Order: sequence, then C-alpha cells, then structure tokens
Amino acid sequence: MSESTSLYRRHRPQSFDQVVGQQHVVRTLSNAITQDKVHHAYLFVGSRGTGKTSMAKILAASLNCENGGPTLTPCGTCESCRSIAAGNSVDVIEMDAASNRSVDDIRELRDRVAFAPTAGRWKVYILDEAHMLTKEAWNAFLKTLEEPPPNTVFILATTEAHKVMPTIADRCQRFDFQRPSIEQLTEVLTRVAAAEQIAIDAPAISMISRSASGSFRDALGTLDQLVSYSGNEVSLDDVLEVLGAADADLLFGVVDKVIQGDPAGVLTSVEQVARSGRDPARFARDLLGHLRVLLVTRTTGQIPEAFAVTASDPDRLARQAKAIGPANLIRTIDELSAALGLIRDGDEARLAVEVALLKAARPDFDPSSEGLARRLERLEQGTQPTPQSTVSESGGAAAAVGDPVGRTSPGVPPGPPTATASAPDAEPTSSGPGSAPSAEPSKVESAGDTAVRPDEVRPVEPPTSVASAEATSAEVSDGSSPVEPASAGPVPVDNAGPEPFDLERLEQVWPAILDSIGGSGSGMVASYFEGTRPLNLVEGKLTIGFPADSSFNRRNADRPECRQQLAAAVTAVTGDQFQIEYDSLEGGQAAADPESEVMDEEDFIARVKSEFNAEEVI
Repeated sequence: MSESTSLYRRHRPQSFDQVVGQQHVVRTLSNAITQDKVHHAYLFVGSRGTGKTSMAKILAASLNCENGGPTLTPCGTCESCRSIAAGNSVDVIEMDAASNRSVDDIRELRDRVAFAPTAGRWKVYILDEAHMLTKEAWNAFLKTLEEPPPNTVFILATTEAHKVMPTIADRCQRFDFQRPSIEQLTEVLTRVAAAEQIAIDAPAISMISRSASGSFRDALGTLDQLVSYSGNEVSLDDVLEVLGAADADLLFGVVDKVIQGDPAGVLTSVEQVARSGRDPARFARDLLGHLRVLLVTRTTGQIPEAFAVTASDPDRLARQAKAIGPANLIRTIDELSAALGLIRDGDEARLAVEVALLKAARPDFDPSSEGLARRLERLEQGTQPTPQSTVSESGGAAAAVGDPVGRTSPGVPPGPPTATASAPDAEPTSSGPGSAPSAEPSKVESAGDTAVRPDEVRPVEPPTSVASAEATSAEVSDGSSPVEPASAGPVPVDNAGPEPFDLERLEQVWPAILDSIGGSGSGMVASYFEGTRPLNLVEGKLTIGFPADSSFNRRNADRPECRQQLAAAVTAVTGDQFQIEYDSLEGGQAAADPESEVMDEEDFIARVKSEFNAEEVI
C-alpha cells in the first residue's frame, strides 16, 4: 500500500489479536471459526469509526487465508490476505448500500450469489450502510439472505439499526460495537505514532483522543492532518490550533472565575476564546467535559483512571473539584447544556455561552424563581458578593448600618444599630470583598441618621429587599466581620448562621414563595393563594391571611396536597419549617367555615360564572 494512503487505512487491524476493544465480538467470532459454526449472516451495529468494516475484513481474511484457513491468525502475506486488505478480492465483495440501494442492484447481487467462490473457500459479502436500502430492495434480498448457498456469508454494517427491517434483523446474528474509551484511543494513537516515527507528547495525544468522540477513524484522521500541518513533530499547541479546542489553563481559569463569582472574569475568558478564533460552542463542549471530570472527582473523592490520560494537572484538578460546591457545579453544567441546546436551535453561540456562564457565576443575574432560590442558597452559605454588587444591590451604606436584612418600615424612624450590623464601638477586623470599611462611631451613627430619615423613607419592593437581604446578611451571617466587645460591656454576637425568619422577613419573601409554587409546575395551586399574606408567626405556627371574598380559593387551599406544597415552598425559600394555619385578613377575625356557607341557586350560578369566566347556556 502506498505511503500516500491515510493512516487509518494503513494501520487497520489485520487479525483478531490486533483489535483494540470489542472483546465480545472478537470472542464470539473466534469461537465460531474454531468450532466451525460460522453463521451465514451477521449484523454489525455501531457508530462511525468503531471498527465494523475492519472486523468484517478480518473475518473474511480468517476464512480465506491460504495458509491454514480458516484460522484466527491470517498470515497477511498470501494472495488472498493481500487482496482482501487492498479491497480487490474476487471472493470478498464490498458494496455501499447508500449508492446501491435499488431493487435492480440487489437483484444483481442475488444473481452473483449463486456462483461458488473463485480463489478462496468462502464468499463474503460486506454491505455497508445497510439501513439505506429501500423496502423493495430488502424484500428482494430477504429470501437470499435467509437461505444463501453453502460457504457464503453476508455481513451487514449499519449505524442506524432501527432502520433495518425486523424481518432482516431476525435472520442475522447482531453485534453492537461500543465506542472506544479514551484509554483505547490513546493506545492506538501511541502505537501508530511509534510505527510512523511521529514525535508527539502525551498531552497532545490526550487532546486528540478527547476530540475524537469515540471514533478510531476520527482520531487517526486528526493525527494524519496534524502530520501534514507540522511534520513528524506534533506539539500540544499544534493540536489546539488545528482542532480549535480550549487548553487546560483556560478551562481551569473559567471554572475558578465561576467559583469566585466573578462575572467580569468569565466574560474576559469568553473574549479570549473569541479572539483566538475558536468556536464558542466547541469551547462550551470542552468546558462541559472538564466539569464532568470535576463532578466525578468530587463525588468519588479521587481522579478515576479513566481520566488519567486527560488530566494534565491532577493536583490542580483535585483542588478545584474540592473548591467548587456541588450545587454550583450542577448549576453550571445545566446552564451550559441549555446554552448548547439554544445554539443548536440557531441562537448566537457567543452570547448563549456568555449568558450561561454569567448565570453560573452570579445567580442574582437570573430573574427567575430558580435564580432567587440560588441567591437564598448563597445567603445561607454566607457567600459575599463582589464589592461593586454590594453597593448596587444593598442600597449603599444604608443597608450596612440599618436593619440586618436591608429593610426599613415606612414612616418608622430607625432604631439603634443592632449588634450584628454595627455597634458604637465595633471595629470590623475583616477586609473581605463584601466587608464595609471601618468607621468611627460618630460617623456610623451619622450615616445611619442620614440614610433612614423618617421623611425620606420609601417602601421597598420585595425583589429589591430580597437582594438587599442577600447582600447585607451575607456580611453578617458568614462570620467574616466579627464584632469586638464594646468598652461598656460585652456585646453578644451570633455567629451560628443567618437569623431565623420573623414575620416581617416572611412578608418580604412571600412573593418569592408564591413564585416557587408556580415555578414547580403548580400554577393552579399558586392561584389559590393570590391576595394572601402572612398574618402571624408564633412558636413555629405561621398564619396565612385570606381575603374575605376568597372563600373558593381558601377552600381549595385547605386541601392536604395544597398545604403540603405551600409548606414545601416556605421551607425551600426560608430554610425553616412551619405549621401552616389559615385565617381571614378582615381584622384578624376567623372567617366563616367554608363548608358551612349556604348559597342559593342564583348566587351559585353567578359565582361559577365569575370564577370560571363561564356563560350560561339555556
């Protein structure tokens, strides 16, 4: 074979012992040859580049080798072996069903089947892309496939087994070819590089193996392309340049920015990818592969052997897997997967990847109810926002010295600063990214006076106050700014975690609780609580007030499944469990029992028409 032949054709395995992987196929066919039980029809199923045609040629060579055939080790030197390898054997007929799919083509093949083998002992028909045959062609081929002449073997190869007629598949022995692993691809690439005297280092081979997506042919084709690009010395930079893939440092850097909650950093990384001319979608797929390695490493506590060939820096990989939280890791995988789906649907690739990474790095950029749940998760964990977001989201210095959750009641002058927010003699000792700079006692008091004057107080909308609660409580709850005792006496400091929810905080997050019910697919249940609000919270008992004219909603909300969904939503948002009770909003008096309400026929019809937007049909 000439030197210009591609690598995957020059290094096609010539015997069963040279096959890498597919051991179930090798063992079955080897036993069939040894025991003289070769079947008349085989169906090879598998994705492209998994070795279906190579296995078919090995079987044909084993049956027709002139030196001791049938044999498990064809010599490769006799006329039969050489002609089969070259593809010009008169007894091994390869046929492409994609271009020979008509009834006439199959009738011609059926006529040739009647002739006995010419040079060898067996006649082998290899029908590639068999699923492309028409229904009429299959019907014409059915009888011949079922009862072929002696010493005739049909091998049907396909990537889409579901398109093969069941009556055809039933008459064949089926073998499913598995995608080769990264280790198997690396083994083949290393062997071929040594045989071709190609100098290539391990990281470059690992990158080629990862980009091949489980195809021997793609891996060897990429190596062939790299040899044409850089000669017999292939470096990792050459691989990255040809494939347009992201290097390990860039992948590690993006994940570090996500862990740090640095939106500017992730945008800079995507900009770096774009400037290098690489495809953002390819970058997203490479990043997903890196995140999968982190997921498995974090879950198992060690780097599996399957990732050993792709882990350029195992120590750094282990550190990053430990640093990223499981929720953050899963969230980033979900966002990138969704972005790739949008790209397949036609969205602009760079924008989709940027938005996905921004949502992963900063959940507060996500306006959905899921984003709110993520922000509350960060609040409970004590994660501090970046300095820029602290000022914009918490309302400046007012949130730092006012109420611990950044909330001010309308028309009520501010009280003395709380111990956890600021005390007259408190001096913060932490200088983290979310910590407020230290101030003199008089300055702190002055800031509080100017920030919350009674005549300047404005009602705070729930979404804004929740963001303020996140930004300010993060400074308090994570213990990053401990308060030292004042000179007048010890000041109690609670570092055990975030403050328990009181009635006022529940009122603020109540819209988020209702959104949580609707976001879980229970829009009808969420509608039952329209117009409600928390009335009282005493000793773990949460009383929900219903408007006086919502007896229909209250009756439905009183069902056990609705109570359970409300309790689950309250727990998901607040982190606390409460006993749920219902009451009326009118003066705090209990409403009449819904079951005891009596309506005459006219009122009932009017109520049904109002509730269901119905019309009376006479």
